Amino acid sequence: MMTKIMQISDELKDWIVGALKSNVSPIALANALIKKGFDNRFAYETLFKIVGNETIKTTEGQQIRYNYEVPEIGRKGNILFTSDKDVRVLSRNEKPFVLHLDQVLSSEECDELISLSRSRLQPSLVVDMGSGEEREGSGRTSKSMAFRVKENELVERIETRIAELTGYPAENGEGLQILNYGLGEEYKPHFDFFPPHMADASKGGQRVGTFLIYLNDVADGGETVFSKAGLSFVPKKGAAIYFHYANEQGQLDRLSVHSSVPVRKGEKWAATKWIRERNIYCHQSI
Repeated sequence: MMTKIMQISDELKDWIVGALKSNVSPIALANALIKKGFDNRFAYETLFKIVGNETIKTTEGQQIRYNYEVPEIGRKGNILFTSDKDVRVLSRNEKPFVLHLDQVLSSEECDELISLSRSRLQPSLVVDMGSGEEREGSGRTSKSMAFRVKENELVERIETRIAELTGYPAENGEGLQILNYGLGEEYKPHFDFFPPHMADASKGGQRVGTFLIYLNDVADGGETVFSKAGLSFVPKKGAAIYFHYANEQGQLDRLSVHSSVPVRKGEKWAATKWIRERNIYCHQSI
């Protein structure tokens, strides 16, 4: 088998750095590069250089940069209308595209989601960049659970509202995930999209956007930070952020790297809906 040229893209480099911060083994990452066709020596040397924080050569100059096409939702004015609720836009950011929304959920809906999920929480998982399997990682120290799509009337109502706000059918969304961060817990810088080779066409393909809803006010800490864009969002009960990071050309926006900073006082509850490029429940080929 022919080996790939001795360069990696900035996109892949960022994924490697994110995986290392989540304590994925450099050996596992090197083996994953080898499986993708990279030369053995290059794969291992690249990983050790990144671990040592050295400069490596990338193909950024040879790549088409992410084409910032602001989703239609960004052009609908300062009030977004759904079938059961009007939602106010607090702010917009184009690069990366991030929409900050107020009162997406009522206080009662937030409380009910927390109540329904509390007994089902488990340690949050991360995707192993080497094997593709989910596992626990020190870079993500929250607890979480996921509702089945349309599991109950409340979940179905929220899924419909998110679909109307984003323009993506509810069938493109993964199950609503509830997250709980205790004192000192965090999620270190990461991307929500998959490495291109891990985007499963039989499960809706690539993630294109994330709809994150805050379910409580946090006394101190817990902000969602987009470090490369200089954006920081303080959790506010019922408010949400929607960020979009993949376009129809298959380009992925590396400016969408984000983190949940440690909770310094109290706890943080949030609900996340990851949106895929196509219907998750129809097996289609790319």
